[in-house]
Amino acid sequence: MQYLVRATVIAICLISIAVWIHTNRFSSLPIIEQVAHSRVGDQWYKIEQSGVHTGFMHSSVTLNKQDQWVFRTLTVFQPMGGLPTKITQNLTFSNSEQYELQTAHYSHTSKNRLTDIQLALDQGKYIGTLKRQDTSEALALDWRFNLTDQLALEAQIFAAKAQSGSVFTSTFIDFENLAIGENKRKLLARNSNGFTFENFHEGSSSTTHLDTNMQVVSSTISNVFQVNRATKKQATLVNPSIEPLADWQLSQHSIPLDKRLEKHGNLNQLTLGLVSHGRTSLAELNLPLSLAHTKPDSFANLDKEKFTRNTASLPLANEKITRILQTLDKPISVAALVDTTNQQLRYINNRPAGSVLAALETGQGECTDFADLFTTLARSAGIPARTVYGIAYSSAGKPSFMFHAWNEVFAEGQWQGVDPTWNQVRLDATHIKLSDDLSAALLLASSTNEISFTVLDQSYF
Repeated sequence: MQYLVRATVIAICLISIAVWIHTNRFSSLPIIEQVAHSRVGDQWYKIEQSGVHTGFMHSSVTLNKQDQWVFRTLTVFQPMGGLPTKITQNLTFSNSEQYELQTAHYSHTSKNRLTDIQLALDQGKYIGTLKRQDTSEALALDWRFNLTDQLALEAQIFAAKAQSGSVFTSTFIDFENLAIGENKRKLLARNSNGFTFENFHEGSSSTTHLDTNMQVVSSTISNVFQVNRATKKQATLVNPSIEPLADWQLSQHSIPLDKRLEKHGNLNQLTLGLVSHGRTSLAELNLPLSLAHTKPDSFANLDKEKFTRNTASLPLANEKITRILQTLDKPISVAALVDTTNQQLRYINNRPAGSVLAALETGQGECTDFADLFTTLARSAGIPARTVYGIAYSSAGKPSFMFHAWNEVFAEGQWQGVDPTWNQVRLDATHIKLSDDLSAALLLASSTNEISFTVLDQSYF
């Protein structure tokens, strides 16, 4: 299962945006150029998960021969239960009055996955290609992004005496969603040692500590991932792209339940209590006292565009997707999409395909592959859909909850939950959706067998 990769990719990349600022000999230049000049050089960071060294990040800023600003970031890591992953991002900005983004290159590679995005500014649009595995499609994106956007936090800090509680808003390139995203950081503390910022994005929170020169010292993501400034030797002592780490299996981290659930497919409501069995309390584990199945949120006006768009991981226009949809009766129903997705793949535990195209090529995958295929098919048919993550009941052997992925789809005027892996059109209440932060905390606690579940309340359809 690869959802922890997604939960950390954007958060880790955002850390590379917040770096350092000082003036001195560049004081006669515009503020944004003073900030950019102060960024010149490179930095190395060590990535740890729950105290285990799992990868590194390297960022650099240079002025090339064309006097353009070049920002490069390389991230190599392997999350628990995930595959070795390498992400590169190169941005080139003009040194003119507009400081526009001129070219962009993004790649995300792991086993069975290759995503590569190349873009260049052409008459007000970013034109380029998106490559997935051995397929390629043209891109034309109406983005607006420049050096001022890239260094917005530093520029805002430079221009104002920030006080604790101040909130700073900036934009960033969200390559995975082929969009410009928004990031908000709250200044928690400012003292003689520097600054502490809190960032929240897509269900994954992080706290970043910076020194007095706005240089990143460390960052904690979801209370599980730690990014620390280091030397190159310290940071790259572990390089998963060369030598993968131990193969943690998520199936080994299921969470025991105190009793078997009868007719669980007909459960309409379920509340679970969490029990800590070690010396560490639930609060110290960053876990709540209970969890419950929740209904999908309401459908907002912007949801149709957001959840029908093409993304780096969802190949909507691929010929394989088109051929599958052509076999379905029109209008296409949610039930038909669930059944078709289920029939396309064979479930293989602990062997994620890694991408929709790889899953279709091999005809097999894990729950994330089923869910992403459903999202791709639904969006390609013009039906809003999204992949969601959480835990679900397992009746095999001793009763427990396992980490799982399923879908929410907009039908009959509301979001509805479906599970293509288990061919469920009506989702039962044993599917409990979790935020990225809560998923990470549960995974850590389950890996050390510190918690179990007890049934507090339940009701049936």
